[in-house]
Amino acid sequence: MIEGADDPRDAELLARVAGGDVAAMRALYLAHAEPVRRFVRSRLRDESEAADIVHETMLSVWRGAAGFQGRSSVRSWIFSLARNKTVDHVRKQARVSLGEPDETTPGDDPNADDVIAAAQDARRVRECVGKLSANHRAVVHLAFFEELSYPEVAAIEGIPEGTVKTRVFHAKKLLMRCLSRLGG
Repeated sequence: MIEGADDPRDAELLARVAGGDVAAMRALYLAHAEPVRRFVRSRLRDESEAADIVHETMLSVWRGAAGFQGRSSVRSWIFSLARNKTVDHVRKQARVSLGEPDETTPGDDPNADDVIAAAQDARRVRECVGKLSANHRAVVHLAFFEELSYPEVAAIEGIPEGTVKTRVFHAKKLLMRCLSRLGG
């Protein structure tokens, strides 16, 4: 059979799938998964996302087989499901707001020494933050870990903004002193 041509067995397989026949679903999957993957892959250019969409498409075939009305070939129906899932995926990805690339971001392959050093640095910072007074710890956490502005920190803590600035200033000095003692 020429790839891309309609297979007359598809309608019979789909009818069996509608009745819950797992073997028929397996046969339909094997017949259409690879062409659907190539179709989706040509639009997304990402192999793992294409594979996910193929599986979602075939799951929709399993769930929706009983609703197939025969207005198109089974193959066309499967491809339209895949197309719709691809469009939905692209729309969903478009909603993700990507910022400007950060040139300071390390590459994908950090070496082991860098990973170990970063873990040790994080441990040192946690240890030093833990040594701060409750007031200093609170403003550091809110300002740097929660990324709140000084006016927001002041409102949360119920203190003047100037006091927040003073506490942050002193907390930074204490942290630097502690980190230098720990070798950070």
